[in-house]
Amino acid sequence: MSPRGRGPAPKRGSGPRGPRPPRRLRISLANPRARARGIFVVILFIFTLFGAQLLRIQAFDASATQAAALSKRLIKLHTPAMRGQILDTNGQVLADSVERFTIAADPVAIQCYVKVRGECGSQGVHQAAVDLSPMLGMDVARLTTLFTTPDTRYVIVKKDVTPADWREIRALGVPGIAGERTAKRVYPTSMALGQLVGYVNQADQTAGGGIELMLDGTLAGRSGTRIAERAQNGAVIPGTQRVDEPAVDGRNVRLTIDSDIQWYAQNALAKQVTAVKAETGTAVVLEIATGKVRAAASYPAFDPNDLTKATKESLRNHAFQDAFEPGSTGKLMTMAAALEHGVVTPDTGVIIPNRLPRAGMKFKDHEEHGTEQMTATGVIAQSSNIGTILVGERVPPATMEQTYRKFGVGVPTEVGFAGESSGQLAKASDWNAPQRYTVLFGQGYALTAIQAASVFATVANGGTRMPISLVEGAYNDSGTFVPAPSKDGTRVVSEKTAAQLSRMLEEVTGEDGTAMDARIEGYRVAGKTGTADRYDEKLGRYNGFTASFIGYAPAEKPKYVVAVFIHKPRAGMFGGALAGPVFNQVMTYLLQRENTPLSTPSDLDYHVWAKNLSTNDPDVLSDARARRDGL
Repeated sequence: MSPRGRGPAPKRGSGPRGPRPPRRLRISLANPRARARGIFVVILFIFTLFGAQLLRIQAFDASATQAAALSKRLIKLHTPAMRGQILDTNGQVLADSVERFTIAADPVAIQCYVKVRGECGSQGVHQAAVDLSPMLGMDVARLTTLFTTPDTRYVIVKKDVTPADWREIRALGVPGIAGERTAKRVYPTSMALGQLVGYVNQADQTAGGGIELMLDGTLAGRSGTRIAERAQNGAVIPGTQRVDEPAVDGRNVRLTIDSDIQWYAQNALAKQVTAVKAETGTAVVLEIATGKVRAAASYPAFDPNDLTKATKESLRNHAFQDAFEPGSTGKLMTMAAALEHGVVTPDTGVIIPNRLPRAGMKFKDHEEHGTEQMTATGVIAQSSNIGTILVGERVPPATMEQTYRKFGVGVPTEVGFAGESSGQLAKASDWNAPQRYTVLFGQGYALTAIQAASVFATVANGGTRMPISLVEGAYNDSGTFVPAPSKDGTRVVSEKTAAQLSRMLEEVTGEDGTAMDARIEGYRVAGKTGTADRYDEKLGRYNGFTASFIGYAPAEKPKYVVAVFIHKPRAGMFGGALAGPVFNQVMTYLLQRENTPLSTPSDLDYHVWAKNLSTNDPDVLSDARARRDGL
């Protein structure tokens, strides 16, 4: 029994109330000292964890932690490469790159710009806008709007800022204002060489056309990168910048172009295209002995310094990129094949009817006439389609095709100009019945202005075709000029044939020829007019004409060939009247510039006997032949 006489004590955990909590626990929770000790243990445990973590960070993982922190502060800055210069043959700069800066702002950091100690906020933004406004040439209100752009820490404020202006801006010490180095491409010759030199997209300096695109691998260089640390206010920490990968500037290139000749040709062409209300025009100057392009003008033109006004059509260089049917200037190749293969001589007689039935068609000349008697020279001088067919059909089609290709028709030039056309010449076996005859007078195939000029340069060069060149060479990393590899010429026709052709071409500018406007006082001028139907790809049919004149002077010792093409004129149509005057102006300029001696009186007497080669009077013809052979 229990001491109180109530029987045995009940066992713990029995009874209707269930188990009771341990007495020791109730006591420890109720005891303040015990509770304090428990809290201390917990706090000690927590600080132990913190200490262990701190030990790991500062001792064991110190380098990794520092690297992670540094990576958050590091920024990579782009360093653009400066594109190489494009120079003309005399070293005049045609395209250059200048250093510029893009001003950017961090809207968060800029709030801390105050001239006296104070809190960061709107006051700093306003003060920055006021101070920067005159330097940037921007309104305070506009700057304030940019500096308070929400949810960003990068805003472009202004592009194309000069280095001098950036130095003034940087001197203000506005936090969050940065200058990113960029480049701007400039073209000193403006519209005179826009379609030849080409252009770059100023936003990213990528080449868009012309020489810029053709030689982009040489001109572009390679951009670099810089690494720097940025402070909490967004500014680059001074002394932290280092080069990660240096920029490699592009190399300079030198062209065959003479900017003075180009400028003169461009202006003469522009005036004529405007005067006759033509759609486009092209003028090419080739150096005969070398094949170097000294000018390649196109109009309408564009200013590569400002592409906002450029049209898709004006961006094209028509001298290299447009192929067209040449018309009567192509008769030179037909006559070359006939002379080379001995089927005619310059004074072979040709009877010219009013109409010539061939391939189910009746061919005619541009002017109505009765039956006429001409020599082969007269056929060229009078530009007779019928006479050209009668001469050219004596040469097999395959042979004629081979001659055209040797002159460069349907074959890309050696230049490799961006977007260059190779022209079009079908195989003789694929010519249809009318084409067998139309190709003889310059219709049914296509070539470019450069190719057409090369045909005449080949004749003027004694029958040897020189490879066309536009680039004289490039400068290596040490600044030494490295000439482009030279190439040998190719024999197209014999020297005898070339000499005969050249003399026949002189009659074109004679009294009875088709190019009186191309004559130059005191000089023998050889050349050929052309008037061709122009095929319009958009309409899918012929629409308008191409009027042209290609020639050289002095014919006895020429240095340059000048080729002029006026496409789709609305005032006139014949090459002698429309293209001849431009040839006259450009060639006269070249002769004066080179101080070219006048042709001798005996040389000028050529026109007398050349005219008589077309006569039927045996005595006059015999005298003319003797005078010709004497030259």
